Amino acid sequence: MKKAKGRLKRAAAALMAMLMVGSAAYPVLATGPAEKDELKIAVLSDTHYLSPDMIKDTADYTEHLNSDRKMFTESSAILEQMLETIRADQPDVLMISGDLTKDGEKEGHEALAARLEALKQAVPGLKVYVVPGNHDLRNANAMNFNTEDGAAVPAGRTEPEDFKEIYNEVTYGDESIIAAYTPPEGKEAGGLSYAARPAEGYTVIAIDSARYSADNTDSGLDEHETSGAVSADLEKWILEQIAAAKSRGDTVIGLQHHGYIPHFTMEPELLPMYLVNDYERLSTAFADAGMSYVFTGHMHANDIAAMTTEAGSTLYDIETGSVVTYPSPMRFVTISRSYDGGMVQEQLAVETKTHLGPITFTNPVTGREQTIEDVTAYGQQHGFSNDMLSTTVNGFLNGYYRQIAQSGGIKVALEGLLNDLLGDSLPIGNITVEKLVDAGLPLLLPGADSGEALYYDTDEGGIVVKQKVSILNLNVVIPSSALKQTLNVLLEKIDNEVLANPALLDAVVEKLVSGLTAIPVAEDKSLLDYANYIYQSHLAGADSGDQPEWVAAATKKIENGELLEAILQAVIADVADVANQALANLPLEDVLGATAWNNTTKEFVAAGGRTPLVRPLDKSGENALSIALGVLGAKWPSDSSSGETIYSMPEGSNPEVGYSVADFLNALKKYFELDIGALLDSLINGTPADPEEGTEATEGLLTAALKGQINTWLAGVVASMGEDTNYPADNDTVISSEWRLSDRTGLNAAIAEAEKKLGDSSRYTDETVDVLRRELDAAAGLAGDALQAEVNLARERLESAIAGLAEKPGDNGSIPDGNGGASSTPDDSRPGGGEPNISAPQTGEGFSWASVAVILSAAAVAVLTLAALRRRNAEGR
Repeated sequence: MKKAKGRLKRAAAALMAMLMVGSAAYPVLATGPAEKDELKIAVLSDTHYLSPDMIKDTADYTEHLNSDRKMFTESSAILEQMLETIRADQPDVLMISGDLTKDGEKEGHEALAARLEALKQAVPGLKVYVVPGNHDLRNANAMNFNTEDGAAVPAGRTEPEDFKEIYNEVTYGDESIIAAYTPPEGKEAGGLSYAARPAEGYTVIAIDSARYSADNTDSGLDEHETSGAVSADLEKWILEQIAAAKSRGDTVIGLQHHGYIPHFTMEPELLPMYLVNDYERLSTAFADAGMSYVFTGHMHANDIAAMTTEAGSTLYDIETGSVVTYPSPMRFVTISRSYDGGMVQEQLAVETKTHLGPITFTNPVTGREQTIEDVTAYGQQHGFSNDMLSTTVNGFLNGYYRQIAQSGGIKVALEGLLNDLLGDSLPIGNITVEKLVDAGLPLLLPGADSGEALYYDTDEGGIVVKQKVSILNLNVVIPSSALKQTLNVLLEKIDNEVLANPALLDAVVEKLVSGLTAIPVAEDKSLLDYANYIYQSHLAGADSGDQPEWVAAATKKIENGELLEAILQAVIADVADVANQALANLPLEDVLGATAWNNTTKEFVAAGGRTPLVRPLDKSGENALSIALGVLGAKWPSDSSSGETIYSMPEGSNPEVGYSVADFLNALKKYFELDIGALLDSLINGTPADPEEGTEATEGLLTAALKGQINTWLAGVVASMGEDTNYPADNDTVISSEWRLSDRTGLNAAIAEAEKKLGDSSRYTDETVDVLRRELDAAAGLAGDALQAEVNLARERLESAIAGLAEKPGDNGSIPDGNGGASSTPDDSRPGGGEPNISAPQTGEGFSWASVAVILSAAAVAVLTLAALRRRNAEGR
């Protein structure tokens, strides 16, 4: 009995030895993936967190709210509700794809990081991965609105190194981070990128696409920009991380703020800054390298888009809407993988959660408790509005007003614009207003012999106008010298009275916006309703094309041109109204450069050293001006006390203005009526034929063909955002794929051996070293999803290159080893300092001689066990 037990022990020991040898030769069997695994991910984007401590009910804060759709006041409360939802779900990973704060306030980053650290404590094992968005770093708009005097002051500015330090406990210092990108010396772009492995089988590559450093911005400044970019150095690093991940058999997940795939068909045309620069090439490169999914944000829309490369690789861009804009979504994603014969069946299940609530919080503006019953319904009311549109447009225009004032005024700005537009087309050198009048008018207007009613006459020194007005032949000259004076006076008035008081222009924009948005498109529905429906449908991922009847009716009005005509008429009416107001506030003396008409000498009386803007061309002109200004026309008061008959300008209807251009035109209304609206309409739309007058139809600036193009373009915009033709299931969906896990054990061993050989490459000839380097690069760069046959071929070529290394002759008397290398003694010819090389040859997919060892080991244990049992039974009987 004891002898039998001893033999059994020795058999077990032999079996253990064989198993150890088999395991060493074929590690895939011992360390391969489980039969099924999964990773649970929560996804947020564009949190735009603004700390309640930085909010106050002030004019500055109200202006910021009115210029945006974001719910800054409620941001803290909404975020807290979402974090509570994540606590309950207990995911493995939380990813936030950029724009963490309103405008990169350092105080906001610190407060948000503290909340995320608390979340990690509450959810054991949770990994939190963040990337910066365009708002998060070096943002001059970072403001603190909670000040004693109510005037906003700059908040803390967040530098890249601050971002990494603030989120160190949350992300950058986490043990799951396996690689961090370091930009080349002197550069900063992409420096907050990293790779993480939250669990076996999954690699997250977090890409910093924000532009905030001089080496990466269009301005060349260390200041944030809206668009995104991936530098060549960062791209190379990303491809290396993908290759490394695929060599491990991992699913590769990207995380970035800017998109890689258009989320509506016209996005590259309308909003290119929401896609990363060179998105087509980058998405193809990353997909072919092995990236399967990338989670993005930026556009505040909930959308999924997919692209498939020519090589057959598919990348899914899963864009998540903003926490603080409708519909305030959060995503819960589960990636599950199962394995069958070296094949990976993978499913990515996406669930979108909206309609969070009720949310009760203390409103930092009012100081009172507030409850939001449904944050999605609440956010829907924060869409486009007249206040938001007007404030946005005026904020944009006010920046230009300031630039004009800082450049030296409207004249300097206008001259700069003219040089940009016409500098190469006019032979007058640097364009000024004076040069344009003196040298430009003779080039731009017909000459005296043209027969036109308006032409330039060198002999008269100005523009000649021959116009029949009622029964009068108004033949006059506008001298170039007078025109220059008038233009300078008017430009100065714009500087002093308009640009110095931008509220006047703001009111104009507000009136224009309210008029446009109120245009009816269907019964009880306005253009504003229509714009909100189309845009919010895209934001919510509800852009299936299944639309209410009133929306379809409004779209029809775009297609048939009815809506464009309504918009043009509204614009013409508003612009005409503004022009009439301007004429009512413009003194005629400033325009005319004269104070009276001398009916004795038939000339205007100059004002303050000015040259009058108009003088008669001939007797007809003299008579026409006398009649127009005298008792039969404008009825200017007459005075003959000096012996000459003088018609002086009256006081006018507005004492603050004096006798205005509008007053003068109103006085002549029964002879000549200036309808600015009609003039604009004919200028833009043209005029119809009039058989009674014998006139033909004329085309305006907007020809029928051009209007057709505009209508087609508008309809395209609506269709692009209103109907998703890429991947319609934007909210709840399951994405399935299948790919092969290749066995790279032999290839990795060959790569390690090649690197070892190259570490002492001086021993070998240059030709054979070059061959080895080439094959090593090819092997190391092999795509992560390469077929087993490709892996085997790469290994064989690399092993052949290693074997082909030729020792330089006469080097220390060494002799070649059996692999083309050299050894000081025949006994030390094996890799690893004399240790036996147990890397066995492999044939086919996943088959090796180690498999034979395992099979024989199993057979041996069965035989030994059976023999022992038989002997024991025999002894027992």
